[in-house]
Formats: sequence, C-alpha cells, structure tokens
Amino acid sequence: MAITPGNNSAAINPARPDNSAAKTDKAKTDGAAGANSGISAAAQAKQAQNVAILRANEQVSLRSNNDSLSLLYKTALEGINAELEPVLGENAAQKVYDSGIDTSPEATAERIVAFATAFYSRYKELAGAETEQQTLDDFLALITPGIEKGFADAKEILTNLKVYEGDVESGVDSTYDLVNKGLASFRERMLELAANPPADDIDNAEQSTAPKDSN
Repeated sequence: MAITPGNNSAAINPARPDNSAAKTDKAKTDGAAGANSGISAAAQAKQAQNVAILRANEQVSLRSNNDSLSLLYKTALEGINAELEPVLGENAAQKVYDSGIDTSPEATAERIVAFATAFYSRYKELAGAETEQQTLDDFLALITPGIEKGFADAKEILTNLKVYEGDVESGVDSTYDLVNKGLASFRERMLELAANPPADDIDNAEQSTAPKDSN
C-alpha cells in the first residue's frame, strides 16, 4: 500500500521561531548603553575640564616665587620626616606647613635647616658614637637624603606645571645652596662647642665627677 505524502508541509518545514521580541530587547539594551555612554563621556569631559581649570590655577599661583618656595618647604619637611622616623620613631618630626610666612630663599632655607637640626640632640643621645664629629656626620648623612628628596619632589611638581623657570627656578636653586651652607655652618658650630664647651658645662661636669663628702 503506497503512502501519499498528503499535506505534511508543517512537518517537513517546521515554523521558524519569532525573534522579533529578542531583537526589540537588544535594541532597547543598545539604546540604553548608548545613553550611558553619552552620560559617561559627558562626565569625563566635565572632569577633564575641572582638572584643566585646577591646573591653570596652580600654574598661576606657583608662578609666584613665594608660593613655589612654600611648596618646596613643605616637601622638604616631608622628606626629612620620612628619614627621621625609622630612627627616632613615628611622627618624630611633626609636619609643619605655614602659608603666609616669609618665603624668601633665605627664610625658607633657614627654616629647613632649623627644622632638620632641631633633632640632633635627641639623635645624639640615641646614637652613642664615640666622637662628636662621627655623630654629626652620621646625623647629616641621615637627614640629607630627605632634604634632597624634598627638593626633587618640588622641582618635579613645578616642572610638570611648566612653571619651573625664571624667578621660580632661581629661587629654588638659591634655597638649595643656602640649605647646604646652613648645614655646614651647623656642623662647624657643633664641633666648636664640643671642643670648647661653655664654662657652665665644665663646672657641671666637674661637680658630677667629684667625690661626695661622707660628712
């Protein structure tokens, strides 16, 4: 008995699934992504504009030699603090940054030297070196990298802002030279005091070593 195919087109060619709903969802997703992308781009553009404004303000401010040396003073103190902490303990050197103070090269160098050398007495108590010269040399070797880093950091910031030129550059260079001279003067002064202690110190030393009267 022959089998006639009859009307079996549905079995031979099954209906294809309707993808219109999926296409609609994809279109909505793409549209939302595009909107988010637009918002993100706008936000990024606004952020870039704000950074540019801030950068311009910094450039105007730091073109003033006073502001650039204030920055130098701050970075120098932070560098000294970083070098002293491992030896004298955490926060051994309190970070000090004043705005509205004399920021000439002479005054800035004087404050940096005073800040760094103020910790010499404490360092000397802990070091226990045999001679004053050895103690001084060790102390200066400890703080000098911090000072160098402070100057390097300040120069990098000023260079990146394209203001490290003219009076700003000469002010930083003058301050650096004066700091080195100040440290050398401090060393000479301490050695002189060690070689020729004040009379009061000699009297106190003699009294502390003199035998006590049993009566």
